[in-house]
Amino acid sequence: MNMLVVLAWFLLFLGLALAFLELILPTGGILLATGGTAAAAGVVAGFFDKPVTGWTLLITTGFLSPVAWFAFFWLWPHTPLGRRFFLTPPGSDATFDSIPSIQALNNLVGREGLTTSHLRPSGTVEFDGKRVDCITEGMMLPPGTTVRCVRVSAGKVFVRQSDAAPAPLESPGLARELDFDLESE
Repeated sequence: MNMLVVLAWFLLFLGLALAFLELILPTGGILLATGGTAAAAGVVAGFFDKPVTGWTLLITTGFLSPVAWFAFFWLWPHTPLGRRFFLTPPGSDATFDSIPSIQALNNLVGREGLTTSHLRPSGTVEFDGKRVDCITEGMMLPPGTTVRCVRVSAGKVFVRQSDAAPAPLESPGLARELDFDLESE
């Protein structure tokens, strides 16, 4: 066998080996570029020997290149660098309701709290010394109103006024607008 043919095949397989080494040693594509250059030099060396050798190497490279790329992208996500490069999908138990802070809100159902801001219909309610953003079921409530948590849905806490009496109007201007007389009540 001619020494030029041996060199051509050696350069072709060296190119493939360097491309696979890029999987293990992250060199930023240097080994991949060097491997591609070595494979191309092997094909050129094959054409210098005989056209049949050159075409054989070119067809082999044409067949092995897609196989090598497929193997590269199939193996690469399983390497240390590939695991850092690709995002991992969330687990089957990773839902919105599995977040610990959302699960803690579920403990508020049935508990009473005191509004610390106007609920128009959303605002802040204090449950056992902790302030929580809440939403009423449509009513507007002034600060200082006792409310009960009726449900928690999608991270939102829904409250309802706990006593049967309606909350007093705070603003005399609002009472005049609504044609009410605060002193007559």
